[in-house]
Amino acid sequence: MKALLGSQDAWEVVEEGFEEPTDTTGYTATQTKALKEMRSKDKATLYMLFRAIDESGFEKIASATTSKEAWDILKKVFKGADLIKQVRLQTLRGELESMKMMESESVSDYIMQV
Repeated sequence: MKALLGSQDAWEVVEEGFEEPTDTTGYTATQTKALKEMRSKDKATLYMLFRAIDESGFEKIASATTSKEAWDILKKVFKGADLIKQVRLQTLRGELESMKMMESESVSDYIMQV
């Protein structure tokens, strides 16, 4: 995702975030143009995030209003998935290391078990 967003010059929006100003009165034409560009870039980035993930991921970020908000949600979700995978891997490794062949087992049965 970092590569995709970086190639579209959108990664900075995800890192820094975009906050809609509450009052734009007194903005110059240049400031208004910059605000519109930043708003457009944020929405385009949010759209790319929506398109890049599967249905279950989309359900988690569908309510996000900014690309940074969506990215933060995805980081939390996938960090948890990585921790679950690590715990599962440690459990399986422990089961494998504690596995021993019983005297009543044949070699082929033990190999199938492993």
